[in-house]
Amino acid sequence: MSVTREQSAVLALTRATAGPWHHTARAVEARGSALRLAGGDFAGLGEHDRAHAAGVVARLRAGDLDRAGELIDACPATLVTVLDDDYPGNLAGAHNLQPFLWVSGLLREQDRRSVAVADGGDAPAAARALAAAGLTVVSGTPAVAEAALTAGGRAIAVTPGGLPEETRGPGAAVEECPFRPGAVRVCPFWPGTAVGGRTLAVAALVTSGLAAALYVTGAADGDRAAMALSQGRHVFVPPGLPWTPRLAYRGGVTVVPSIDELVRQAVNLVDVTRPTTVF
Repeated sequence: MSVTREQSAVLALTRATAGPWHHTARAVEARGSALRLAGGDFAGLGEHDRAHAAGVVARLRAGDLDRAGELIDACPATLVTVLDDDYPGNLAGAHNLQPFLWVSGLLREQDRRSVAVADGGDAPAAARALAAAGLTVVSGTPAVAEAALTAGGRAIAVTPGGLPEETRGPGAAVEECPFRPGAVRVCPFWPGTAVGGRTLAVAALVTSGLAAALYVTGAADGDRAAMALSQGRHVFVPPGLPWTPRLAYRGGVTVVPSIDELVRQAVNLVDVTRPTTVF
């Protein structure tokens, strides 16, 4: 069966999902075939995944796979699913991986050496320094991605909503379609999905999931840091954030007094710890 048909099945199953999509991603991954799952073949699934898959399949309707295939053909970005070899390895290791991503640009193996940078404070300066050190910067904020690009580095921009349905390719600004050298855009939503609280939350988890570590600077970023820690990501923070003591007891949080120290620690993290899953 063609890869496109399997991808269509991933989209159809996701569309039929009630609740967080990562449960469907895990069921598809565990079965190894979205088509077989859609056909009611739950062999090899655990009790929880089997119950979830049964509910999803019950909501499928005739023609759902064909409609998903039409969407794939119409979208200008490349579809990558959890069944594809080029699904980002960093994100594949997260418990809340998403079932599919639309990717504009090319993800590379070097992108496993990446740090997610949240907006606020010295985020643009941090992005420039990290990029200059050869690390890929992952961000949901255009200004942060732009800072990495101006330093001659690579940037993965995670969109907070669906791709514009009218997007057609190179030439748009980085905020809309970062096709500049070194730029990649990743979108985990249906084309045309409006930005809202839920999409911002999913974009945040994808941003940290794509990276080996997260740098946050704001007093309101405690929940985001906790999410990254739950994904197994290391979290770097500047001194003085009120929530740092609450999270740091579990490990995985490093206070960095300067951007230079952030870069030193981040490079050491990605080069010494050597993640077992890569792009």
